[in-house]
Amino acid sequence: MDTFLNLKNLQMLLSQHNIRPRKELGQNFLIDRNVRNKILSYIEINKDDIVIEIGPGQGALTGVLGEKAAAVYAFEKDEKLAEILQQRISTLPEIKIIKKDFLDIDEIFFRSIKKPVKIVGNLPYYAVSPILFKLLDIRHHWNTALVMMPEDVAARIVAKSGDKNFGLMAFLFSLLTRSSVCYRIRGSAFYPEPEITSVVMKISVLDKPAVEIRNQKDFWRTVPKLFIQKRKTILNVLRNSFHISRETASSILKKSGIRPEMRSHQIEISSLIELVENITQATPLDLAEKKQ
Repeated sequence: MDTFLNLKNLQMLLSQHNIRPRKELGQNFLIDRNVRNKILSYIEINKDDIVIEIGPGQGALTGVLGEKAAAVYAFEKDEKLAEILQQRISTLPEIKIIKKDFLDIDEIFFRSIKKPVKIVGNLPYYAVSPILFKLLDIRHHWNTALVMMPEDVAARIVAKSGDKNFGLMAFLFSLLTRSSVCYRIRGSAFYPEPEITSVVMKISVLDKPAVEIRNQKDFWRTVPKLFIQKRKTILNVLRNSFHISRETASSILKKSGIRPEMRSHQIEISSLIELVENITQATPLDLAEKKQ
């Protein structure tokens, strides 16, 4: 059963339930069937797969996902939209509508599934970054994600060192995933038409990080601090973030082969990894954490 709605039918359904799309929740519904089909062509789903859908709205993707997969868990934060979609798919037991924010998903949910899932969704604009970092946090529970997001956010994921968009997000996604932009979507494919351009991005989790991480605990505590003050030189970032002297910071950078006047976005990933290791060896991280 295809739950896709064209513009006319979507507007009729929303009007019947006295619903207006909520901009604060990033509710822009996909209304172009050809675009929908193009989106789904970038991911292979079969009857062995469990799919998590983020923000199903009124089912532009949901019904087709249900036809292809063993089960679909669709997380919809808007309770009213969730209730309407639940009624529409009531004859499809393989689709389960969950009235919950995807950001609230926990380990208990994944333990109940017992296998890596695939993730599909139109990420709401207001929560794109938190959702992307959430995906990294739960990366051991999924293998492939196909998600729509603003083009400028996608640029921050695929940016390379030296690019002004290179930051914590690009660093982590390049280290832990293989990510690529598949398709650019015009605003007219959505209702209401958004003011920004969206893209479809495919993200696959790597079996192991692209560069070896020796001390996991210190690594995850240290890396975010390197990107907090992007406009400052890496020398000053180290001094401010880790409460160390200029001399100590200079010594760490010299050992890492990094010029002190560089900014974090200019440093190669392999050099950043080495920098993290040298920081953890030279600074008392527990003390630095307490001072902040």
